[in-house]
Amino acid sequence: MMQEIKINQPLVAIAVPVYNTEKYLRECLEHILNQTYRNWICYISDCASTDNSYQIALEFEAKDKRFKTFRDETKVSAFRDWNVTLSRMADLPAKYIKYECADDWMFPECIEKMVELLETDENIGLVYGYRLENKKVNCDGLDIYDGNVFDGKDILKRNLFEDLYIKGGLSQALYRMEALKKIDSRLYVINENNIHCDIELDDTVLMSWKVGFVYQVLTYYRIHDEQINHFTREANTDLFEFERRYFLHLSLFPELKKSYQDIRLEYALFLSKCKRKNETEILAWHNEHLERPITKSELRMAKRKFRKRLLREIRINIVKIFTA
Repeated sequence: MMQEIKINQPLVAIAVPVYNTEKYLRECLEHILNQTYRNWICYISDCASTDNSYQIALEFEAKDKRFKTFRDETKVSAFRDWNVTLSRMADLPAKYIKYECADDWMFPECIEKMVELLETDENIGLVYGYRLENKKVNCDGLDIYDGNVFDGKDILKRNLFEDLYIKGGLSQALYRMEALKKIDSRLYVINENNIHCDIELDDTVLMSWKVGFVYQVLTYYRIHDEQINHFTREANTDLFEFERRYFLHLSLFPELKKSYQDIRLEYALFLSKCKRKNETEILAWHNEHLERPITKSELRMAKRKFRKRLLREIRINIVKIFTA
């Protein structure tokens, strides 16, 4: 296999963190093995799995020397594991780095198409493409006639103000190694205290680099009940994400102020609802992670706003009934 590598192909590092994903891991690694791009090295980092994940990883290491398998005997958080997995590749002479969740996979041309675009401009820090999420294609919204290289800050602004969502998690992007090392030379680039650390990482890269986009479906994202995102949906952690992102970007985009105030009021109502329903686990998570606690005045304001909205809806419905 190695003789197929083109001399001018830069090395791509692929990091695959693993914890009890035997159900999906083989499929993930097969898709890496079947990439049309040949010059890659893949580090599989098993975090104290109790199923057959580690054995599957060893099978692929024996099959192809581009796979390297590591195992940690102590279980750590998923976010710490992500940092550990990436950091193992910090000393590799790789020009690009791909994070790959063990329950997701790449289409055969993924790395080839992404590297091809990255090679056109040294100022591109990361590249995205369309993503298949179970049966639905997403991460769209760009106009193909606008080209496929964009200013990172402009894409970030459009994401915040126009709901342009072209990024879909760590597994969707191919990063320039230099862009990540400028954040942390050891590749500890994941904020382990942020459940939406993938969005925070990409925001950080977009602030300083251009972004590329390939108009092809290149990655597959699997939705299932065992992943972290299952909790994020249950606990509505998007509120935490929006509150934190808006606050962090207020200095760059002052026009976010109104949206930030609105999300704070929505957050206040949500926490009040959790308290009323005695949803202690969800309430505890938000109270632990929310960096700027909701004030009593914000809660009063949120309740007044909610009552006004409710009364307005009641009046509208009454008018509809008598004019029907």
